[in-house]
Amino acid sequence: MADNFDTSPKEASQSHLNRVTEYINRHYPEDLSLEKLAAVAHFSKYHFHRLFHEYFKETVHDYVRRVRLEHAARLLTTDLNASIAQIAETCGFSSSQNFARAFKAHFGVSPTSARNNPDRHITGIAEDRKDGDPDQAPLNVEIQELPSYRVAYIRDVGPYWSESNRDAFLRLMQWAVAAGAATDPSAIPIAVGWSDPATTSPDDCIFDACIPVSVNIKGDGEIRIQHLPGGAFAILRCECSWERLFWESNRLFYEWLPLSGFRRDKRPFFFKCYNNPDMNPRKLAIVDVCLPIKL
Repeated sequence: MADNFDTSPKEASQSHLNRVTEYINRHYPEDLSLEKLAAVAHFSKYHFHRLFHEYFKETVHDYVRRVRLEHAARLLTTDLNASIAQIAETCGFSSSQNFARAFKAHFGVSPTSARNNPDRHITGIAEDRKDGDPDQAPLNVEIQELPSYRVAYIRDVGPYWSESNRDAFLRLMQWAVAAGAATDPSAIPIAVGWSDPATTSPDDCIFDACIPVSVNIKGDGEIRIQHLPGGAFAILRCECSWERLFWESNRLFYEWLPLSGFRRDKRPFFFKCYNNPDMNPRKLAIVDVCLPIKL
């Protein structure tokens, strides 16, 4: 298999490695061998393994295991009808015993402890997901079917709602204007979260700044194209400060969902961003928080 050495390692490999992380996030329950993932990246096995470790500071095996564990940790507190053994199988572990050992080694607590203490953030780094205003209003959540979106995107790895995330959106919109991809007024910017900040270190959170584009628009440089799957979503409309948006979305994930009777789907959650809060007189963001669910 030929590797592409025509450009610098960063320019030549970043797009291929992002393709692999997308594949892992969509197929994490499956058998993800080094050979299979190297083929997805279009690199030889050994070249792929070296580049992946250089770029993500993790081996391929460690990255796949972490993604599976983070999904499992989310399911433990949101899918209360599933047993720990079922969650282990759903997330790609060969047995509940192997899952329990890996979970304890990664998070420092057992799966049973994580399920029985849902208020405790097992990473020890995320903000409290339930404490807030004592007079908080009940959430007004709508269940809707959303279409799939073909989007151009820039990927950013690091803390959510950071300046780096906003810079990614700025670069994306500058590209969209120059490429003629921002002419459709219905093309609402979308922020995609592939990681759960309650279980993932801030430095490892994967964020995609996206804008829907037509089929004639192609990627360019750091701009890539992907399809966000449609389906059923629980949607919470927020009109609040950018900083408060994180807390409101956590209420949807960890307060509303466990009591709703729905189960969270493995599709990524995302935010449809209807305005630039910096241009709002009250500095408020108008956003739909879109949580994928199984009906």
